[in-house]
Amino acid sequence: MLNQTWREQTWSDLDQPWDLIVIGGGITGAGIFNQAAQKGLRVLLLEANDFAFGTSSRSSKLVHGGIRYLKNRQFDVVLESVKERERMLRESDGLVDPLAFVFPAYEHNARDVKMMQMGVTIYDLMVPKWQHNTLNQHQAQENLPGLNGTSLIGGIKYYDAIVDDSQLVLRVITDGIRFGGSAINYARVVQLSKSASGTVEGVIVEDKSGKMTPSQVEVRARVVVNATGPWSDELREHIHGSARLRRLRGSHLIFSREAIPLNAAVTMLHPRDNRALFAIPWENRTLIGTTDLDHDLYEDETRITVDEIAYLLEAARHAFPEHPVSEADIISTFSGLRPVINTNAAHPSLESRAHKIWREEGLVTVTGGKLTIFRVMAADVLNFCAPQLPGRPKFHHRAPCFIHPQPLDRQNHANLQWGLMAGRLGMDVNAFFQQSDPEDLAPIEPINLLWAELSWAAKNEAVLHLDDLLLRRVRLGILFPNGGLDLIEQVRTRVQSHLGWSDATWAAEVERYREIWQENYYLSN
Repeated sequence: MLNQTWREQTWSDLDQPWDLIVIGGGITGAGIFNQAAQKGLRVLLLEANDFAFGTSSRSSKLVHGGIRYLKNRQFDVVLESVKERERMLRESDGLVDPLAFVFPAYEHNARDVKMMQMGVTIYDLMVPKWQHNTLNQHQAQENLPGLNGTSLIGGIKYYDAIVDDSQLVLRVITDGIRFGGSAINYARVVQLSKSASGTVEGVIVEDKSGKMTPSQVEVRARVVVNATGPWSDELREHIHGSARLRRLRGSHLIFSREAIPLNAAVTMLHPRDNRALFAIPWENRTLIGTTDLDHDLYEDETRITVDEIAYLLEAARHAFPEHPVSEADIISTFSGLRPVINTNAAHPSLESRAHKIWREEGLVTVTGGKLTIFRVMAADVLNFCAPQLPGRPKFHHRAPCFIHPQPLDRQNHANLQWGLMAGRLGMDVNAFFQQSDPEDLAPIEPINLLWAELSWAAKNEAVLHLDDLLLRRVRLGILFPNGGLDLIEQVRTRVQSHLGWSDATWAAEVERYREIWQENYYLSN
C-alpha cells in the first residue's frame, strides 16, 4: 500500500488547501490523523523521520492503566487508561493482547504488598472487571521461574496488556489513509507559514528522501497541529514559544528468554530506591525497564547511558538471583523520551502524565499523555480545533480507529497465525497471505515474526532505509544479537529487489544501519 508510487503521488498532491495539517507521525499524531480522516476532513500528516521513529517505537510495549500513577494520586489518568486498555483489547484484532503481571510478596515488603493490593483493587473497580488474585509461594514461582525465593511468601497477579508500539502506529496511520487522509514520512517541516496578521496558517515542508521534486513545498491549512512529542518545544521556537516540556528518558534492556525466563510479567522494586520497574515477556524475549531520568540534550536519536545499564542490571540480578545477567547477556538496548509537561516536581516520576492542549499564534500544540490514551488525546485535540474546521464536527474517543478485515482464507492458515497478522496488518492480512511465498510463512526462530513480513514491509510499508525495516517494521534490530546483522543475507534476498536498491546502495544502507544500531541500540559508549 505505502510503496514508492504512493510516496510520489502523496508528494505531488501536497500543494492543495487542507482542513488540518498534523505535524508528527508518532501515536499522538496518528490518532489525530485517523479520527480527522474518519470525519471526511482533508487532513495531512507530516513526519520528519520515519513513522513511529521517536517515542512511539521505544516505549515499554505496554497498553496499561499506569498502576504506579495511583501512588501519585493521578486517578484521572489511570481511569482514562484502564478504560482505553479494555477498548483496545476488544477492537484491535489481536494487535493488543492481555498480559499477566505478578507483584512478588516477601516477608519484608508487607507494606508494599498492601499498597499494591489496594492499587489493583482500584484498578479493577475502574473498569469494572475483577481480574486480580492472590498467589501462594508455589504459584508465584511457577509464573516467574528463577524469582528470588528468599523469604518469598506469594504474590499478587493482575492484568494489563502488551503491544508492538510501532506496529500500532503504522496500523492507525494506514487505516487513516483508507479513511481518506494523506500521510507521508521523511517530510520535515522546516518553517511555519504565517498570514499577514502573524497567525500560523501552514508549513513549508522539505523532502528528506532526496527523490521528490520540488524538494520543498508550502502547504496551507485551516488548522496546524503540533504533535511532535518531545520535540514540541523546538517547533514552538518558530513562534517564540517558551519551553514547557520536561523530557524524561526511559531506557530498556532486551535479553533472551533463556537468560531470564518468564511466564508472566513482573512488577519489581529496585533494591536501591524502591522504584517500580518491569520485566516483560515480549516476542519470546525478556524486556527490562524502565528508567525515568531528565534528558536535556536535543537530538533525533536517544540512547542508554552506562549508569542506566548498571541500574537495570542491578534490579534484574536482585529479582532473579538464579539468573545473574551481565552486559554480556544483553541483546540490545533502546531509549525513548516522554514528553511530560514540566511542573518542576522534585523527581521526574512525580510529574503528571496528563496531556495538555493550547494555541499560540494559531499553532495548536498537544503534548504530555501516554500511548494508551492516544484516542482520548486525539478527540480532545480535534474538539479543541472544531470551531476552525468545516461543519464544526464533534469527536468522541470511543470512535473506532481500526478497519477490520474479513476473516476469510483462515482454512489455509493456522488461526493463531492469521489472528496475529490480522492485528498487525488489518485490511492487508488476506493480501499478505495470498502474495507471500509459503516457505516464508515460517517464524524467524526463536521469535514469532514471519520471514514473509520482511518482503511485505519492503513493498508496502513506506520503508526508505534499512533501519526503518529492522528497527520499526520487523523488529530484528532489537530482538536479535548484533542488530540482526547475522541474518542480513537472508534479509537481503527477501527485500533488496522490492526496495529497488543497487548493490552499492544496499552496502551503504547496511553500513549506515550498523552505525545507528551500535550507537543507539546496543551498549552505551
